[in-house]
Order: sequence, then structure tokens, then C-alpha cells
Amino acid sequence: MKPSKLYILATALAVVVSGCASAPKTKSIAIDSDPQGVRVEVNGEDLGRTPTTYSVRTNPEGEFLGSWANAPQVEFTAYPPPNSTGLYKQVKVFQPNGFFRAGDRIPARIFFDLHQKPERLEINIENK
Repeated sequence: MKPSKLYILATALAVVVSGCASAPKTKSIAIDSDPQGVRVEVNGEDLGRTPTTYSVRTNPEGEFLGSWANAPQVEFTAYPPPNSTGLYKQVKVFQPNGFFRAGDRIPARIFFDLHQKPERLEINIENK
């Protein structure tokens, strides 16, 4: 008995759809700092104080999820307590995946050392 063209088409479509429809998973990131107890945000959303965890959706490769277009970066920011001296705001940025572009892998842990001075961008302006 020969299978019908409709049966073959339906089977092929089912195989293609099932291969592309892997559901995103979630992965937890442990977030800590020195000193502990500093406020942390991700993309402007308050996560609380360190130590804490953050759950993020991921693909099978363990990358930050983006979209087919240019997705915004994922930015983690740790803020020193008000009126503290010798502590500096720290930022860690990750690139999500996109259209035919791999994203940054999701780390198991992010650590902020607020004693480190951030790198400064120096701009030389010539007077004309």
C-alpha cells in the first residue's frame, strides 16, 4: 500500500514543527557581592539585596534569549549603599541571542566587587 501525498506532507510538517518547538528552559543565577547586602537590578528591575538569585529563560545552548530582531542587552547593576566611601557602582552586561547570532552563555554565578573602580572612558577633544 502506497502512502498518500497528504499523509507524507502531514508527517513531514509534524517532524519540522516538533524539531523547532523546543520550549525554553529556566536557569538560576546566584548573585553575590563584596560587601554583601548591596542593591541589585536587572534592566532597571529591582532584584533586592545580595546574596540573591535570578531566574532567566534560556535556550538549549544555555544562552540569554533574545529575539529575531536586535534584542536589548541584559544589564545587571549593583549599587553601593548611600553615603558609602570607597565603593563603586558595578555593571555586568550580557548579549542575548538573535537572528543567526549566538548570545552570551548564562553564568551560574555573578559576583560584584564594589571595591573596584570602574574603568573610565577618556575622550580627547581638540580645540579648533
